[in-house]
Amino acid sequence: MLLEEELQAFNWNELDQYPSFESCEDGIDFQANKVCFETVLTTHIFEVLKSNESMISEPLKDTLILDLLVSKRGGLSVKSFKGSHLSAHTTARFKDTLTKSFSALPVLYPAIKRSQHVQAVFQLPIILNAN
Repeated sequence: MLLEEELQAFNWNELDQYPSFESCEDGIDFQANKVCFETVLTTHIFEVLKSNESMISEPLKDTLILDLLVSKRGGLSVKSFKGSHLSAHTTARFKDTLTKSFSALPVLYPAIKRSQHVQAVFQLPIILNAN
């Protein structure tokens, strides 16, 4: 009975600790850890997209939706990558380029929920304005 009550009260959509890059300060609070994770990740993705501008050969304004998976072991992968105006070929190239670039990131430690490493999915909108 107690286990059933606890499982019903348990919020499966909230983490106790965000994934954490090795470059983030150890022992920081939840919010600071979240900000560090998001900053390292978005800065990296911005730099990758900026250095690969040639993938888009025509003017384009779009919002790309990037779903990232952080595994229980700290692996980072692109779960899905969608843009309403991108061709399937361009989408696949972006996904492949981002996936390959993740090896350049600092070590990533997985998210934690109730003292257990858990996988977590994060959705990141990317506003693309290519001229």
